[in-house]
Order: sequence, then structure tokens, then C-alpha cells
Amino acid sequence: MYVVTGATGRTGSAVVDELVRAGHGVRALGRSARGLAPAAAAGAEPVVAEPTDAQALAAACHGAEGVYVMVQPNYIPDSPDFAAHQHRIVEAMTVALAAAGVRRVVTLSSWGADQEAGTGPVAGLHRLERRTNTLDAAVTHLRAGYFMENLLGQVESIRRDGRIAAPFTPDLPMPFIAAEDVGRAAARHLVGPTPARPGAPEVVELHGERDLSMAEVTAVIGRLADLPGLRYAQQSIERFVAEQRAAGASANVAGLMAEVARSINSGHIAARQPRSAATTTPTTIETFVARALLPALRAGAPEEAAR
Repeated sequence: MYVVTGATGRTGSAVVDELVRAGHGVRALGRSARGLAPAAAAGAEPVVAEPTDAQALAAACHGAEGVYVMVQPNYIPDSPDFAAHQHRIVEAMTVALAAAGVRRVVTLSSWGADQEAGTGPVAGLHRLERRTNTLDAAVTHLRAGYFMENLLGQVESIRRDGRIAAPFTPDLPMPFIAAEDVGRAAARHLVGPTPARPGAPEVVELHGERDLSMAEVTAVIGRLADLPGLRYAQQSIERFVAEQRAAGASANVAGLMAEVARSINSGHIAARQPRSAATTTPTTIETFVARALLPALRAGAPEEAAR
């Protein structure tokens, strides 16, 4: 039996589906029974537990062959201290895994998690890696690239302004990846051979199908959406922060968002492993746009970017 935390999210639900299809027993963890209904319908055992409740998490992980660990990667827009929120989850999960005696752990980490600071919420995933490295378990950290799903937050801008607006340098290549590919990779690592051993964690970067700049992504969207005039507009950090604040983000969260943008543009957040068969995943940007972004664009309502 395998345990999947964050089972209601995009990566977690993909892990659940992949494991269930392969015939494995799955215990799906989430914060509400309603959110876990799809996992239960797929054949997983739903378990409601708060991500900061170490005792409940330990009980859920007891007897597991392996655990997929996800710390909330999405910002809580009005959080006064999002890093502290991440810290509480990391500590609770580490305590729970140790108490349950889990011997195989696969974490959702991020490109840039090799850096201790200066990376916004990715610093919380650096801490996740450090803390789970102390476990008596074989640990694999999957450092995923820039999620294609973040583009769903551009739907209203595309519709209203005929542009994609973000603070990233237009021609900077980034490792765009689909969340479902991360989930599938996590499931494979959970059930496959265990190259990692206690005290020697494994790090695997996931780069997506190919590197893409925002200018290239915009061209793909414009072509598939039949919007030849679609353009990419790089926002200043100041304009980006102002828009986030106007949309309800706290000063803390808007500052973290700005830190991510600066770090990506400067190369402080960057892929470190060379692209290979092990780091490349199948979903192309063209497939993602056709399957997810175009339906959202045509539906007439903006989608929330999420992992």
C-alpha cells in the first residue's frame, strides 16, 4: 500500500491514478472528504487529515510501502507568512514519516531547491529536502520545472488584452512541464527500483518535453488559438507586484512571487542536471494548450493556476 499526500491536487491525483491503474493499494490523503471523492471513486482509500497534524499523518502512513510527499506549492494569496505555513507542514510530515517508520519517500520538489534562499516558496522545498534527508528511508526528490498549468492564469489577459503578461525575460528558456507528468514520474519512482538509500538521497530534475521561452510559448498559444496578434509583454517587477496586491495578495506573498521572478531571470533558479531521457517527460506544450488552455479560453471564465 502506498500513501499519497496532496491527493486532491494536480500532481497528487495523477500519482493516485497511476498507482491504482497499476493495481497497487493506495491511501489518498486530503483535507476534505469532498475533495477526495474522485480518488475514492478511482479505488483509493480516502483519508482526511490536516497537513500539519503529525499524529494523523503518522497513522495514515503506518504500514505504507512508500509515501509521496507534497508540501503546498501554491500560494495562499492572503497569507501573512507563507514560509511559516510551509515550515509547519514540513515539520509535521517529517515527524510523521519517522514515527510511522516509512522506508521509501518521494517528494515533490522544484527546480531551484538546491538554493537555500532567494527563491520565494521554493526555499520551503529546500527545507523539505533537508528534513526528509534525515529519515531512515530511501528518499528521492523530484525537482520539477515550471508548471504548464501556471499558464491557465493568463486566460483572462489573453481574452481581454490579447497578450500574455508575466515578469519573465521573453527569450529565457525554461523547463515547462505538465503536472500529470510529474505525478506519473512520482508513481514510477515509488514502485520501481530504489537507487537511493538511507543517508544518500536521490535528486532527479524533471525538465518537461523541451525548454521554452515565454515568447515561444506565446507563439504556440497564438497559433493554436488562432490569435495571430497575441503578444508577450514582460512586466516590470514593480508592476507585477502591484497587480498581485490589487488582486488580493498579501505583501508577504507578493514579495515571494517577485523573488521567484527575479531568481528565474537571474539564473539563481535554474536546472542543474543535463537534459536526458530520465529528466524529459512526454507532454508537449502543444498538447497541453490543446487539452487545457484552449477549453478554458473558450469557456469564458479564467482558470486558477495550480499544481
